[in-house]
Amino acid sequence: MVSIILPTYNRESLVIDSIQSVLQQSYTDFELIIVDDGSDDDTRELITTINDDRIKYHLLPHSGYTGRLKNFALKQALGEYIAFIDSDDMWKSGKLENQVALLEQNPSIGFSITDVTTFKGDTILIDHSYQLRHTIQCTNIFQSMKESRFLVYIPTLVIRKSCFERIGYFDESMRSGDFHFNMRLAYHFDAGIIYESTVWRRVHDSNMSEQIPFENYGEYVDTFDYLYKSKMIEKKYQRQARSVAFYKMGKMYASQGESQKARRHFLISLRSKLYNPPCIFHLLNTWLPQKMKTSE
Repeated sequence: MVSIILPTYNRESLVIDSIQSVLQQSYTDFELIIVDDGSDDDTRELITTINDDRIKYHLLPHSGYTGRLKNFALKQALGEYIAFIDSDDMWKSGKLENQVALLEQNPSIGFSITDVTTFKGDTILIDHSYQLRHTIQCTNIFQSMKESRFLVYIPTLVIRKSCFERIGYFDESMRSGDFHFNMRLAYHFDAGIIYESTVWRRVHDSNMSEQIPFENYGEYVDTFDYLYKSKMIEKKYQRQARSVAFYKMGKMYASQGESQKARRHFLISLRSKLYNPPCIFHLLNTWLPQKMKTSE
């Protein structure tokens, strides 16, 4: 059985599409654990009208930390495999069937991932994210991930539950903790990659807030700090991650007209990588009276 974890919060207009995409899977041996982060819209009423014994709904007090929701669900999970889906995304038909089959056929791999299709409204923004297509690869992806050459999308993951005994759960001190979790997973276990899109990844106004990128870059830095302290990566990768993240955050602050915060982030970036002409250019612009340009 697969235990599918779906965290949600005030997504009454989207979550039913996510649920239906799970219920319509060709692979039917699963439980769907929905963890509601204290929604105050009609999410609960809509979900409880769906008549399917495989759905298990839990309403928790609001925290805003999705890692806590996932950890709660993991403690309830009964399946041999664990999968995740976001409450604004949808699975394509055959996703579970293909990934479970890959894991069954390759007992040496710990988890399976796939590509995604990103869309907004009726428009496909990115048809696929990986360069390879229509093939399968079983390999370790940690080296590529630490060099920022490979990205794992949580809603594509299908993981052996036994993996959690080694890597633990999500870091609840982080608002998301997804990247931190993915890096630990990839360090300890090989992946089975299906280079086909099996997930519709939705972009919309409520997942595009200005605060989200800052939090993501903060968790990115914290993750590389953790990996270095745990002796999973060399110092150069930690320094590179800090340089990139603080430079990107500096640019975002500059675009908002917050020159002092931008300057502080550019300086931190340069401490990790002194020779960075674009960063130096943007840093100098923070002392100019006119609004700083943010072109690459």
